[in-house]
Amino acid sequence: MSSPVSTPVHASVAVRHGRPTLLLDGRPTVPLLYALTDCPGARWTWEEVPARNLALFAEQGCRLFQADLWLESLLQPDGSLDVNLARRQIAGVLAVCPDARVMLRIHLNPPPAWCEAHPEECVRYADAPAEPEVRRGLERWIGRDNDAPVRASFSSLAWRNWATDVLSRFCTGLAASPEGGALFALQVAYGVYGEWHQFGFFCHEPDTSPAATRAFQHWARARYGDDAGLAVAWNQPGLKIDTIVPPDVPAREASRLAMLRDPATQRPVIDYFLFLHEGLADVVVHFARTIKRTWPRPVLTATFFGYFYCAFGREAAGGHLGLERLLASPDIDCVCATPSYTPTALPLGGTGNARGLVDAVRRAGKLWLEEMDRATSVCGCPWDKAFQSTLADDIAVLRRNLLQSITRGGGTWCYDFGPVAGTPAFARLGTIGWWDDPALQTTWRELHQLATSRLERPYSRESDVLLLHDPWSFAHTASARHDPARTVFGVMPVSSVDPVSRLLTDGVVEALHRSGLIHTDALLSELPRLDLSPYRLVIFATTPVLDEAQRRHVHTQAARAGRHLVFLGYAGWSNGHSLGPELASPLTGLPTRVESKPDAAATFDLDGVVERIDLGRSFAVPVYDAPDGQVMGRWADGTIAAARQEDPETTRWSLALPPQTPATWRAIGRRAGCRVLNEHDDTTLLGHGLLVVHTLPGGERTLRLPGGANIALTLPPRSTTTLDAETGQLLLGAH
Repeated sequence: MSSPVSTPVHASVAVRHGRPTLLLDGRPTVPLLYALTDCPGARWTWEEVPARNLALFAEQGCRLFQADLWLESLLQPDGSLDVNLARRQIAGVLAVCPDARVMLRIHLNPPPAWCEAHPEECVRYADAPAEPEVRRGLERWIGRDNDAPVRASFSSLAWRNWATDVLSRFCTGLAASPEGGALFALQVAYGVYGEWHQFGFFCHEPDTSPAATRAFQHWARARYGDDAGLAVAWNQPGLKIDTIVPPDVPAREASRLAMLRDPATQRPVIDYFLFLHEGLADVVVHFARTIKRTWPRPVLTATFFGYFYCAFGREAAGGHLGLERLLASPDIDCVCATPSYTPTALPLGGTGNARGLVDAVRRAGKLWLEEMDRATSVCGCPWDKAFQSTLADDIAVLRRNLLQSITRGGGTWCYDFGPVAGTPAFARLGTIGWWDDPALQTTWRELHQLATSRLERPYSRESDVLLLHDPWSFAHTASARHDPARTVFGVMPVSSVDPVSRLLTDGVVEALHRSGLIHTDALLSELPRLDLSPYRLVIFATTPVLDEAQRRHVHTQAARAGRHLVFLGYAGWSNGHSLGPELASPLTGLPTRVESKPDAAATFDLDGVVERIDLGRSFAVPVYDAPDGQVMGRWADGTIAAARQEDPETTRWSLALPPQTPATWRAIGRRAGCRVLNEHDDTTLLGHGLLVVHTLPGGERTLRLPGGANIALTLPPRSTTTLDAETGQLLLGAH
């Protein structure tokens, strides 16, 4: 083991200088970490290759590290708990960096024997039987999570009680050890890959287990009071709460209008997904609270949650719709996610954006922590043998991804799959970490130093575009399972039922990142609390359901001061009780109807910017009535696909399909009076006093600083350049 930590660390998150700030023993600390993975050969801190990479990052100034641990690994045959493995994980870090502070990712999976003894507490799938697994050798324990594995249900009280007991004993035992003094955070992990997705959600429909059925009935009783209340809500006379069950696959995949469910006739399915996601948020909060109550000094609780972008068309089946519920908890300190894996976000030249609604997390006072798991040229990608990069490209991507979180007031850990990617040069090298190269280590150190230099500066992000999303809307949106035969790990699948939502989510946010406009994302539920004065453009993206209070707020608060409102897709087509295009007309000022188009392709033309969007299939789409002077887009048959309605207080845009090109959003932004910081389609980031441009083609640019000054410079191709947003001073350029 290691030498005792002289004074156990006290960790907290507090809002300072306008952003959530990591405090260790009361001192602000930059939240940039290095992390090992859960993979055999790359997970134990004391082993040769992991220890080398821990030491490399320590040499660059890193003092925060993360490692995985499984509760079941600590259980003894007699049921007692031995925390020596956890102590050894921390000791391995302290051996190479004595003043390190450690986060442990704690996987709450029960042992297979527990699942065998409690089959009624395990997940059942609506479309397929669970697949028992036989562990052999050094298999990754999470490797089959997205098949149809035998796993304890999120809804199981027996599993929750088991995990609570073991987690409590773990906290008590580790906190009393010498190594426990170096622990500053515990990240609770369960679900697919520990990221709190429903097991098997890509290709299957969970969860129909007895545990989930009991919990669903309990939820319905709490929501509706008694049998009569449920029968009225579901329009099923004589219905009894103790007879309801999770919906079957046809019910889940059915929609009445385009991809939207009708709340008047499909309430049981909508309610099931509300139950599923409220329960998911509650169970994560429960385990965070368990840690807070059993760790004897201030410690951070972290969790993967809030995945919204790049949800593979399976938001309701496996996403995190209950983000606002989790953000309301005082027991959650850090919210974590991976970057988006879309083909237009992940590679060089892409946006590198997070999968979560980062600004909403920051406003809730939670620290955003992002996982940087993009492969490098040093040793390639273990799940994509065709992956190619160069060292210069690696540097550009590392800068882009870390600065995404830094400019949003958060942090990042580098999650190192490199040691399992292979041996790049057998004659002279063994296994090696993704960032085991002097140039990449120097780049990480420069980014750490840049973030450190801004620790005490007031945080600001000068944004005049507000992007509104409602994760709960996906309880009202049908999606299809992916075909297991065509689903390949590392290749993003596309849903066949709903071709619009991926445009409303990934398409819109990636286009905005590359438009030169600076946007702030928000939950629809935040709208009444937000100060709208900075925003010239408010975009209602995934907002098909707007209740009466929200509609009044749009009219009385948002549609004021010359502000432009953009209603995308089916925004406002439901009020939570009924469904139809006529419900959108009072919001937009345009008569709206729905037509099924065999060729669902629209062409937009605004101020000389022309964009064509093609769904590639027949689909029921919005059609508007408007004078020619207000039209900016038409369907292939000439009917109106995009138009605007103007009055002295506001301009309302209705776009049946969301624009996907940066130029279209620039044109709309200019009409609204928004600042355009970059006229080229580069990923352009702003925040924390930094202006960042990530470009594939490079070339001459004239960048507009938030204060109004113009900066002319030439950007190298395939680069990420960072300027001081106030002075235009070059802070980090291309190597």
